Amino acid sequence: MKEFSSFADIQEFLDRTKLDNETLRRLLWISHGCPFPALYGDDGEMQCHQCCLDFKRDSVQRIDERFTTKGMERYMKEMAKKKNETNSQ
Repeated sequence: MKEFSSFADIQEFLDRTKLDNETLRRLLWISHGCPFPALYGDDGEMQCHQCCLDFKRDSVQRIDERFTTKGMERYMKEMAKKKNETNSQ
């Protein structure tokens, strides 16, 4: 566990954590897999209209839940596609 010797150390840690959070959210928004036209980034926004996510404001839990839901939807579509291919042979 990190120990702090002063309020300035705590503030520096919080500032660095905030910057890391913003950077990771931006990287996730850019590279999460939806097509570029679905991304909205004017005026510092980080939204995806295909996922219905706001990477700037949504909680990490909300983003995780949505990714899990979208992943399951993709998995179910792929399984249905494979089943249809098998049945048509």
